Amino acid sequence: MLNVTLSKFGYPDNLIKTYNYWHVLLRPGQVTLGSLVLVCKEDVFQYSDISEEAATEQKLVVADIERVLKKRFNFCKINYLMLMMVDPAVHFHVIPRYEHPVSFCEKQFEDRHWPKPPILSDKLELDEDYFAELRSTLRADFALLATDSADTSKKYQRMYTSGCFDIFHQGHLNILKKTKALCDYLIVGVSTDELIEKSKGRPPLIPFEERISILESNRFVDEVIPQVDKNKQRVVDEYNIDAISVGSDWKGKYPSVTCDMVYFDYTPNVSSTVLKRKI
Repeated sequence: MLNVTLSKFGYPDNLIKTYNYWHVLLRPGQVTLGSLVLVCKEDVFQYSDISEEAATEQKLVVADIERVLKKRFNFCKINYLMLMMVDPAVHFHVIPRYEHPVSFCEKQFEDRHWPKPPILSDKLELDEDYFAELRSTLRADFALLATDSADTSKKYQRMYTSGCFDIFHQGHLNILKKTKALCDYLIVGVSTDELIEKSKGRPPLIPFEERISILESNRFVDEVIPQVDKNKQRVVDEYNIDAISVGSDWKGKYPSVTCDMVYFDYTPNVSSTVLKRKI
């Protein structure tokens, strides 16, 4: 049921930020500007069943949400609605409330039901371009939260690396470890099942959700995001990336980006392709 709930709210396309125990997604139907969905990543159906770790982290996630939305849109109140009638997985609808119209991209948006309770079926009229811009803006705002505690002793604040990670092996671990040694905050892009099938003509051995979980549990990784296409510049712009790390075989072939490139030699005798042949 968790995957069904995530799919309903547009995961992974609408993912704004993922934490250890929670996903923050941009709500497909914007009740008010900046409406989000906070989904617990644990397979539970009652709020009392979430782990202590998830409960502790939720306080930090809520603080991040309120900090970002306050700075971006200066909400007056914020509503957290836990319904779980149609979608039983533990999740909240996060609805910022506005006494006065709020501006975004030179357009005014009103909270039509202020100060009464929000009506979730009454949605703002946002075309695809506005929605995409809102999603990119909030991703960037959440990404900037990490810079406050940055360790200036490292060469870069924010780095990015990506891959299929279909069979996680020592070579992957070495690149993550070397990249994290250079930066304060490491974001890893994991290719979706659809992107792998499109690029390689076959589905991955390990499903996307499992590959995401493996990377999220790695101590060198600060944030994991879906890699839905090969547009690296979009990631650089949305997540304020200072440098990208990649294998040395990409020298001269990697798409042009406006950040530094760091090339690492691959670990000898380790290849996902070879491992798959042995399976």
